[in-house]
Amino acid sequence: MSAVPAAQEQETYPPIRTIRDIEALERMPLEQRVWSWDLNDWIRRGWTYNPDKVAINYVENGDPLAQPVEITYRELARRSIQASNLFYSLGVQKEDGVLLLMPTLPQLYYSLYGGIATGITCVVNWMLKSDHLDELIRNARTRVLVVLGPTPGYEIWENVQAIRDQLHEDLRILSVQALGGSKLADSDFDDLCARQPGDKLIFERKFGADDIGGYVHSGGTTGSPKLVKLAHRGFCYKAWAHVATGGPGCNESIFADYPLFHVAGVLSRGILSICNGMMVMIPSALGARDKRFIANYWKFVEKYRITQFTGVPTTLSVLAKNLPTTEDVSTLKKVATSGSAPLPVETARELERGLGIRVLLTYGSTEYTTGATQPPREGDPRFGSTGMRVPYTQVRPVELDGEGNIARFCGPNELGIIAVKGPGVTPGYVDPKHNVGIFTKDGYFKSGDCGRVDEDGFLWITGRVKDLIIRGGHNIDPQTIEHAIRKHPAVLHVAAVGKPDSYAGELPIAYVQRINGSSASAEEILKFAEAHIPERPAVPKEIHFIDSMPVTDIGKPDKVGLRFDAARRHYTQVLTEALGGEASLDVDVGHDATHGTRVTISVTGEKAGTRPAIEKRIAQVMKAYSHHYVVA
Repeated sequence: MSAVPAAQEQETYPPIRTIRDIEALERMPLEQRVWSWDLNDWIRRGWTYNPDKVAINYVENGDPLAQPVEITYRELARRSIQASNLFYSLGVQKEDGVLLLMPTLPQLYYSLYGGIATGITCVVNWMLKSDHLDELIRNARTRVLVVLGPTPGYEIWENVQAIRDQLHEDLRILSVQALGGSKLADSDFDDLCARQPGDKLIFERKFGADDIGGYVHSGGTTGSPKLVKLAHRGFCYKAWAHVATGGPGCNESIFADYPLFHVAGVLSRGILSICNGMMVMIPSALGARDKRFIANYWKFVEKYRITQFTGVPTTLSVLAKNLPTTEDVSTLKKVATSGSAPLPVETARELERGLGIRVLLTYGSTEYTTGATQPPREGDPRFGSTGMRVPYTQVRPVELDGEGNIARFCGPNELGIIAVKGPGVTPGYVDPKHNVGIFTKDGYFKSGDCGRVDEDGFLWITGRVKDLIIRGGHNIDPQTIEHAIRKHPAVLHVAAVGKPDSYAGELPIAYVQRINGSSASAEEILKFAEAHIPERPAVPKEIHFIDSMPVTDIGKPDKVGLRFDAARRHYTQVLTEALGGEASLDVDVGHDATHGTRVTISVTGEKAGTRPAIEKRIAQVMKAYSHHYVVA
């Protein structure tokens, strides 16, 4: 383990341009590079870089003219230490959960660091309904629950109270007053913290590399959120890798516009930003979900001198169509990253043309403690790829044998299942049943994603074997939809898949096989789904009735075929509208050996000499999507 860096000192590393630069870093064992395997040490060092600097600027409603709440690093440290002492006084042990259920507020940061210092922190999607909250609270062995109190426009407190009698008696529920909500004197988080010392901890507690520092809930194969264990090893490794790969430091600033219940939010906006002494700007409690903030995005950049430009493809697509006019955005760095869903190449090009900013893709997941790859900030970005593996992490396309183990590693540009191994990979899920079959016998995590690595080490993701629907970066488990619709008395079989969408990347739809003789309409089933699906983004946009559910050889719904059908329907519709009857179209969607999926667009019946204009119009439509296409 390396020496602890001085309080005012940040390490520097040579730029990573090629896979050889990564291999050069790896010649020294990682244990000699990471100076602490306790995440608290990294956070506390971040507090000391410049105690009087503003750590967090907070505006609750997306108004760039509003007076921000300014929280210095000194104040952030004091409030976080108070939260730590409060949680300790309430009996939180190292293996107890501290669940945080609120939008992005300053109190979310205080309680995040307080939870990491005492036990296992879990930031929960505050939009979940009561039944899923009950499951998460139980599975996390929750000792303390910090919740937004009764607040107009939010149902968070009410959802918790609906299950209060089902929760264990020792659970302590603390309320946060914010956003015009009511103060509950007996449980107010801020009041209880104020009674605790803020200059030092009243306890001693050290964590090691294998101790769990956080839970992040993820979609998966069960239809219910499942808790991913994230160890201090993974967090500390990412803190080191952030610096080693040229990540932002003390003089940088970033929006807290991702929700902190998402791994990219809690890591980059919640942990790495503070570990590195950055300024975090909370532009709205709702983050990028707040349309007022998005409409004023560039004004926020100008006022708060934001340097880091990041976002999910949905957000970036909107911003690419609404570039700055009079705003000064010169503080933005010239390299940006995006992930969570495919980014149309045209969106990246529009942003580069309009802003001079190169938007690069990353590949990661909750199970990897976010990114497993990183595009080079200097050198050839290989547009369309997700960059090269992060140092000390192995990202390999593989062929699996019948037992789910690696039969062989794929060669350059050969498609395979992506397998990941490294210090950032989760030790597993909280519920042991979810751990069955997720690792190979030699320790690789089987992602369920399909892709290839080229001869220079760049990863190209070509599709997902797993069935998650990714709507604007929001992971939707199809079984959440299927479980709800299956309860309708007219439904015999149902399968939910994603259809392409130029804005969100994917939108959920459902294929339904009705019981013989049923006359239930699509509208009726959609209304039923809306009433029974706990997450609004998961409500399907369309219901398609089919006579017989297609199945695989082992009797499962053939979702690959259904996704192809959904894409075929969508592209047929948007292309037909674009051509306005000038030609006939036949769209076919299927497998492609290199790109994973290929859309074949056959054009017939056009007037003489109009073919070039028609192909240009097709290109104009298809540039908004990530699927590879050919015109026949």
